[in-house]
Amino acid sequence: MKTPFGHVALSAVIAVFSLAQIGCGDSNVEKVDPGKAASGTVANGGASSPHGQAAVSATSAAGVRWTVPSAWKLGEERPMRIASYLIGDGAEQADCAVFYFGPGQGGAVQANIDRWVGQFTQPDGSESTKAAKTDNHTIAGLKVTTIDLSGTYMSSMGGPMSGGKTEEKPGYRMLGAIVEAPEGPVFFKLTGPSTTVVKSLDNFQQLVESVKKQ
Repeated sequence: MKTPFGHVALSAVIAVFSLAQIGCGDSNVEKVDPGKAASGTVANGGASSPHGQAAVSATSAAGVRWTVPSAWKLGEERPMRIASYLIGDGAEQADCAVFYFGPGQGGAVQANIDRWVGQFTQPDGSESTKAAKTDNHTIAGLKVTTIDLSGTYMSSMGGPMSGGKTEEKPGYRMLGAIVEAPEGPVFFKLTGPSTTVVKSLDNFQQLVESVKKQ
């Protein structure tokens, strides 16, 4: 990397590496190559979010498309996500993240399910693997793996290189779905207070069932 722009190139490498760490901390996916990370189709043209930053609402990626529940709000843009949706308000707000990293990226389905399970602990000290409810479906000809898990959510704000801390959030619940799309897996992950997530069960199911090949 001995070029007249060596310092610029090195800074770019560091920035990409940091972004990958942040993305992995957020999504907890098993394998991501930041050089091949892909984006979905932004449908709203960068509308404003409640936080004043660009809101992102992808409705297609990896050769599939889906329909977003009308009651959900757009969330602000975040690293490695192709969409962010907010459910509820204030301290009871839940977050639904959508990830797609490109063909061959993101890791095996079971590895990601295991990692998501590892983000939760149980109040009674039992294993979260026993509390997790997983299932396999075929929707519109696509293989879909779902997970439903409650407990104390270990929320990581950024990866280890970003200095992010892990925050314990008791009384949380996660609804997840991994769609094996034609161009790679698409991850849907809804997390938030159980009281909010339970109200979103039907909407999340409708979101997953709306996924179809383009």
